[in-house]
Amino acid sequence: MNLILSFLLVAAPPDITVLRWLSPDSSKPTTFQEWQKGLSVNAGWQVRQLRTVYDGFDRRVDILVQDSLVSALTPFLDTMFTDIQNEGYDVGLYAITGTSCESLRAFLQREYEQANLISAILIGNLPVAWFQMIDDWNNNHQRDPDEGYEEFPCDLYLMDLDGIWLDTLVRLDTLDSLVFGSDGIYDVHYGDFEPEIGISRIYTSTISHQISLIQQYLSRCHSYRTGNLQVSDRALTYIDDDWIPWAWEWDSCVGYLYPERVFISEPEQTRILDYRPRIDTAVYQWLQLCAHSWPGGHAMKFAQGDSWDWFYATWIPGINPEICFYNLFACSNVRFIESGYCGGRYVFQTTSGLGAIGSTKTGSMLDFQSFYLPLSNGMPLALAFQQWFAGQAQNGFDPWERSWFYGMCLIGDGMLKPRFSVPITEAPFPVLPRFTSSVLLRNRVVSVNRPATVIDPTGRIICRLLPGENRLDRLTSGVYFLRIEGNLRVVPIRLIH
Repeated sequence: MNLILSFLLVAAPPDITVLRWLSPDSSKPTTFQEWQKGLSVNAGWQVRQLRTVYDGFDRRVDILVQDSLVSALTPFLDTMFTDIQNEGYDVGLYAITGTSCESLRAFLQREYEQANLISAILIGNLPVAWFQMIDDWNNNHQRDPDEGYEEFPCDLYLMDLDGIWLDTLVRLDTLDSLVFGSDGIYDVHYGDFEPEIGISRIYTSTISHQISLIQQYLSRCHSYRTGNLQVSDRALTYIDDDWIPWAWEWDSCVGYLYPERVFISEPEQTRILDYRPRIDTAVYQWLQLCAHSWPGGHAMKFAQGDSWDWFYATWIPGINPEICFYNLFACSNVRFIESGYCGGRYVFQTTSGLGAIGSTKTGSMLDFQSFYLPLSNGMPLALAFQQWFAGQAQNGFDPWERSWFYGMCLIGDGMLKPRFSVPITEAPFPVLPRFTSSVLLRNRVVSVNRPATVIDPTGRIICRLLPGENRLDRLTSGVYFLRIEGNLRVVPIRLIH
């Protein structure tokens, strides 16, 4: 095929305002050492097989439960086991004792190799891997004034089963820098970066020690799966001042999953005075929230950016939002080791909460299209999350990508699916976890010598290109396919700013 693509390989970080930890009381993140002091005495690593089923689906989902919780959760776990089995998966149910993240990862590796594990749901205080870094938001390999040290829970460690993770550095407190040593926190990741499995956590002990919180949540998941939980097939996209330049694009990405949605991005409207009653009085299935935050709530600008409103996570049980799923572009909102973390309150302390995706550090999800498109094809949350992460990892992680993405995690039952699927007019292409694509700046010309059709990964026809014509500058960033007239070959391209 005589096809000429003029493209520029790009590794530059996006010019997007970085999320910041903002709180009214100048609170600080819990450190690794502080978290370690709160761990129970390690009784040694042990795995007890409770139940497994092999139905020949060749796709395994594991439910891993803190051993001390099993007796109180048995009937709820049995229901969850059956529900997931009925959705077409082999299922394993195990009781876990111990705090070693290395032992947990080794177990997941064996399950992946021997049983084709695709996803694991972690229930209770199961092992947590931590990562540390000096952020490098602009990728200049220098430490700028707004770039600091961070240590944080990193579930990518449990998703990427064949990459190499090392602990080679320690924090030098006097300079807030990293020097050679070992401290139990990973700081090097290389090799094959792409995650093999999805991971999700049902982590409630930092919100409440009452086992009823997990019982109620698992019961709610069953009600959702069986159609007995009231849901509304629409979304709320709420984007505060610093991301207005990207608001329309990000809302359109949510539109792949929810054609009906409420879109709020006016700078003087996006305030807690508007946000709180909005989630208190209306029903949504999905919330995409973009706001500076901290684990204890959200911060929103007003008065031309000179003042801040504060939303407190402690309000959530009283508000009881009728929202099932949350994409929290909100700094550290799912830092699950923090007391009363906001993402956990949305999911576990409401009568509708089912899942929240977000970060345990500054930064959050970008390239939203690569997450919402698999969901719109009926993929479960954890597998869409794994596929999104695999897309970011295709060519390794640059420093800016580590800064944005390494804290990403999923709270709740990752095998749940948003109920609404957008009708697809034409679907010749599955959404693949891995493919090699040309990387294009969105304003660059794509030259073709024949008419071509631009198609998104769900199969929707986006536009047609004539020879010498460039209409790609009108598209949102993300992955597309070019189908050249008269030829069966389809060329994948990734558009970025």
